[in-house]
Amino acid sequence: MHLRLNTELLSGLFGLALTALFFFNRGDVGFLSSVFPNTVLVLVGAISAVLLVRGFFAAEPTTLSFDGAGSVLIGVGVMAAWWLGLKHVGFVTTSVPLFAALALVMKRRAGPLAPRDYLIALAVALVVVGGFFWVFSDVLGIRPFRAPLL
Repeated sequence: MHLRLNTELLSGLFGLALTALFFFNRGDVGFLSSVFPNTVLVLVGAISAVLLVRGFFAAEPTTLSFDGAGSVLIGVGVMAAWWLGLKHVGFVTTSVPLFAALALVMKRRAGPLAPRDYLIALAVALVVVGGFFWVFSDVLGIRPFRAPLL
Protein backbone atom coordinates (compact mmCIF):
# COMPACT_ATOMS: atom_id res chain seq x y z
CA MET A 1 0.00 0.00 0.00
CA HIS A 2 1.30 3.45 -0.93
CA LEU A 3 0.17 6.78 0.49
CA ARG A 4 1.20 10.34 -0.43
CA LEU A 5 1.59 12.54 2.64
CA ASN A 6 3.21 15.82 3.60
CA THR A 7 5.53 14.19 6.13
CA GLU A 8 7.15 17.43 7.27
CA LEU A 9 3.79 18.93 8.19
CA LEU A 10 2.71 15.77 10.00
CA SER A 11 6.06 15.49 11.81
CA GLY A 12 5.85 19.11 12.93
CA LEU A 13 2.31 18.64 14.24
CA PHE A 14 3.28 15.43 16.03
CA GLY A 15 6.37 17.05 17.58
CA LEU A 16 4.40 20.06 18.80
CA ALA A 17 1.73 17.79 20.25
CA LEU A 18 4.39 15.77 22.11
CA THR A 19 6.06 18.96 23.30
CA ALA A 20 2.76 20.29 24.65
CA LEU A 21 1.94 16.95 26.28
CA PHE A 22 5.25 16.80 28.13
CA PHE A 23 5.28 20.53 28.90
CA PHE A 24 1.91 20.48 30.65
CA ASN A 25 2.75 17.27 32.57
CA ARG A 26 6.16 18.32 33.91
CA GLY A 27 5.09 18.69 37.53
CA ASP A 28 6.84 20.71 40.19
CA VAL A 29 10.58 20.16 40.17
CA GLY A 30 13.49 22.30 41.25
CA PHE A 31 15.43 24.57 38.92
CA LEU A 32 18.42 22.26 38.45
CA SER A 33 16.20 19.23 37.94
CA SER A 34 14.26 20.98 35.22
CA VAL A 35 17.17 22.33 33.16
CA PHE A 36 17.65 19.24 30.99
CA PRO A 37 13.95 18.43 30.38
CA ASN A 38 13.16 22.07 29.63
CA THR A 39 16.09 22.30 27.21
CA VAL A 40 14.95 19.17 25.41
CA LEU A 41 11.38 20.51 25.24
CA VAL A 42 12.57 23.80 23.76
CA LEU A 43 14.70 22.00 21.17
CA VAL A 44 11.92 19.58 20.19
CA GLY A 45 9.43 22.44 20.02
CA ALA A 46 11.75 24.56 17.86
CA ILE A 47 12.54 21.73 15.46
CA SER A 48 8.83 20.88 15.24
CA ALA A 49 7.95 24.50 14.52
CA VAL A 50 10.54 24.62 11.73
CA LEU A 51 9.12 21.40 10.28
CA LEU A 52 5.61 22.81 10.50
CA VAL A 53 6.56 26.01 8.66
CA ARG A 54 8.50 24.03 6.07
CA GLY A 55 5.54 21.70 5.64
CA PHE A 56 3.23 24.62 4.91
CA PHE A 57 5.47 26.42 2.44
CA ALA A 58 8.19 24.25 0.92
CA ALA A 59 7.28 20.61 1.27
CA GLU A 60 6.46 18.17 -1.48
CA PRO A 61 4.24 15.22 -0.62
CA THR A 62 6.21 12.04 0.01
CA THR A 63 5.05 8.63 -1.10
CA LEU A 64 5.14 6.26 1.85
CA SER A 65 5.21 2.54 1.30
CA PHE A 66 3.65 0.35 3.96
CA ASP A 67 5.21 -2.85 2.65
CA GLY A 68 6.76 -4.66 5.60
CA ALA A 69 4.86 -2.62 8.18
CA GLY A 70 4.18 -5.81 10.14
CA SER A 71 7.59 -5.75 11.81
CA VAL A 72 7.07 -2.12 12.79
CA LEU A 73 3.73 -3.00 14.36
CA ILE A 74 5.35 -5.90 16.20
CA GLY A 75 8.03 -3.52 17.48
CA VAL A 76 5.38 -1.06 18.69
CA GLY A 77 3.53 -3.91 20.41
CA VAL A 78 6.70 -5.09 22.15
CA MET A 79 7.44 -1.52 23.33
CA ALA A 80 3.87 -1.15 24.63
CA ALA A 81 4.13 -4.43 26.55
CA TRP A 82 7.47 -3.26 28.02
CA TRP A 83 5.97 0.07 29.07
CA LEU A 84 2.99 -1.62 30.73
CA GLY A 85 5.12 -4.21 32.49
CA LEU A 86 7.86 -1.87 33.66
CA LYS A 87 6.04 -0.65 36.76
CA HIS A 88 4.63 -4.01 37.83
CA VAL A 89 7.31 -6.51 36.84
CA GLY A 90 10.50 -4.46 36.97
CA PHE A 91 13.15 -2.92 34.75
CA VAL A 92 15.46 -5.89 34.25
CA THR A 93 12.76 -8.53 33.86
CA THR A 94 10.94 -6.52 31.18
CA SER A 95 13.92 -4.94 29.41
CA VAL A 96 15.87 -8.12 28.67
CA PRO A 97 12.99 -9.68 26.68
CA LEU A 98 12.31 -6.28 25.06
CA PHE A 99 15.84 -5.85 23.73
CA ALA A 100 16.08 -9.48 22.66
CA ALA A 101 12.70 -9.36 20.87
CA LEU A 102 13.49 -6.10 19.08
CA ALA A 103 16.88 -7.43 17.98
CA LEU A 104 15.25 -10.59 16.63
CA VAL A 105 12.58 -8.60 14.79
CA MET A 106 15.27 -6.50 13.14
CA LYS A 107 17.42 -9.54 12.34
CA ARG A 108 14.42 -11.38 10.87
CA ARG A 109 14.10 -8.73 8.16
CA ALA A 110 17.50 -9.86 6.83
CA GLY A 111 16.44 -13.49 6.54
CA PRO A 112 15.43 -16.51 8.58
CA LEU A 113 16.65 -16.78 12.16
CA ALA A 114 19.17 -19.38 13.25
CA PRO A 115 19.47 -20.74 16.82
CA ARG A 116 22.70 -18.74 17.14
CA ASP A 117 20.73 -15.50 16.55
CA TYR A 118 18.58 -16.16 19.63
CA LEU A 119 21.64 -16.70 21.82
CA ILE A 120 23.37 -13.56 20.52
CA ALA A 121 20.24 -11.44 21.00
CA LEU A 122 19.83 -12.72 24.57
CA ALA A 123 23.52 -12.15 25.41
CA VAL A 124 23.50 -8.60 24.02
CA ALA A 125 20.24 -7.83 25.85
CA LEU A 126 21.70 -9.08 29.15
CA VAL A 127 24.85 -6.98 28.73
CA VAL A 128 22.98 -3.80 27.69
CA VAL A 129 20.30 -4.00 30.39
CA GLY A 130 22.79 -5.10 33.04
CA GLY A 131 25.05 -2.21 32.10
CA PHE A 132 22.25 0.33 32.32
CA PHE A 133 21.07 -1.09 35.63
CA TRP A 134 24.61 -1.04 37.05
CA VAL A 135 25.27 2.54 35.89
CA PHE A 136 22.00 3.83 37.32
CA SER A 137 22.08 1.92 40.60
CA ASP A 138 25.78 1.78 41.53
CA VAL A 139 27.50 4.59 39.65
CA LEU A 140 24.79 7.25 39.78
CA GLY A 141 23.06 6.02 42.94
CA ILE A 142 19.62 6.21 41.34
CA ARG A 143 17.10 3.48 42.11
CA PRO A 144 14.05 4.43 40.04
CA PHE A 145 13.41 0.88 38.92
CA ARG A 146 11.67 -0.40 42.04
CA ALA A 147 9.34 -3.28 41.27
CA PRO A 148 8.73 -6.74 42.69
CA LEU A 149 11.11 -8.58 40.40
CA LEU A 150 13.97 -6.05 40.11
